[in-house]
Amino acid sequence: MSTNDSSAPGPDPNPNQPPPAGSQTSPSPTPTPAPPPPPPPPPQPQSIPPELNPTNPFPEPTLVLTKSILRPLHASDAPALQRAADSPNVARFLSYRFSSPYTLPDAFQWIVYALRFRVPGYPEVIPSLGICDPETNTFLGGIGVKTREDVEKGCLEVGYWIGEESWGKGIMTEACKEYVRWLFKVYPGVNRLEAGVFSGNDASVKVLERAGFVYEGTRRKAAVKHGEVFDIVMYGLLREECEPLN
Repeated sequence: MSTNDSSAPGPDPNPNQPPPAGSQTSPSPTPTPAPPPPPPPPPQPQSIPPELNPTNPFPEPTLVLTKSILRPLHASDAPALQRAADSPNVARFLSYRFSSPYTLPDAFQWIVYALRFRVPGYPEVIPSLGICDPETNTFLGGIGVKTREDVEKGCLEVGYWIGEESWGKGIMTEACKEYVRWLFKVYPGVNRLEAGVFSGNDASVKVLERAGFVYEGTRRKAAVKHGEVFDIVMYGLLREECEPLN
């Protein structure tokens, strides 16, 4: 970029003009030219999280069900994840943490988080799973948990979603039922699972009830999203109320 600045130093505008009469001049040594500045360093490529390496081995299924496969995510899931999640109808009953519109960078960010997240004390278990087509292994939706702290460490909050193309097929009901049974198996220190549902999300209520969850109360006007006020309906499931996983 060039600038026009009358105060900036520059060369003599008339370098060949002789000196004024009567002036004294003396020869001076020819100045040694300054060495050229070193070239700028080449741009460094942005570091890519190792979880997004497309050559990573494809994960083995955690649960193989009739209507779906539950497994850890892989970098190659990003396009299908983005397509399934990029729907206002999917995002409506979820928190603002679920981006809408849902972009490909959002998908990559979630894959990294899902592969790194662990319940404290269980470093070998990946609880954030993709719900995938049993024939093609294509990503359809997600299911996972959030932890509690202090005296509530024995409780996990369950969350899930699935793309619109998979609604009404019983996929989420089966996945949730088998997933919570699996949670109690791999986390022997967990005594309780819980889930909160926005009022009006009747499909999610049915999923929880069919998975054995019990209605425990309503947090009135507990959520506001895009100006719409929701109650949050609370459901819980105790270890002794859950069928064991064979």
